[in-house]
Amino acid sequence: MKCPSILVTSLACVAALSSSVHAELRQWSATEGGNGHWYDIVVTPLQSWMAAKAQAESMGGYLASITSQSENDWLWNSFNIGGTPEYWAQTGPWPGYDGPVFGAYRDENDVWSWVSGEPFEWSNFNWSTNPGEAGAQFIAQSPFWDDIGVNGGTSAGGNVAFVIEYNVPAPATVIPLAAAMRLGSRRRR
Repeated sequence: MKCPSILVTSLACVAALSSSVHAELRQWSATEGGNGHWYDIVVTPLQSWMAAKAQAESMGGYLASITSQSENDWLWNSFNIGGTPEYWAQTGPWPGYDGPVFGAYRDENDVWSWVSGEPFEWSNFNWSTNPGEAGAQFIAQSPFWDDIGVNGGTSAGGNVAFVIEYNVPAPATVIPLAAAMRLGSRRRR
């Protein structure tokens, strides 16, 4: 399935204006068993989960809600998460252990939730049966998850990548920017 040109243009504009490095925007299509949403992995300087959440929202998306094994596997494989060193924090006692963060967090009632508001009915916790005291999740050295503090990491002090999810159609916050940039390119011809 082809990406709608307005979405590609919009997200490319946002990416160009950001100092972050992006993977390639990809859709988990319905023909692949997906939800039709678009995903990207953004590589940044070391930052907290809260900072990644704010950055994802400023880009018109949200930290990804990974709600099934098939979605987890699709993300891991589509973005070659395990084979891309840029996604892994290289500081702290376990370099290369803290991978991309996503939208799972423990709320004020000590209940795991998704930033998107989707039901939290599936998880991929692996490193303990009770996923620790920290308030958010990250991908940890494998397709499995581990916990991290929302204001800093449990090992490295933060993460260097996050998985962003966009619903379709394109986020309304980036459409005017894309239209303005296209108009400007037409005037130069």
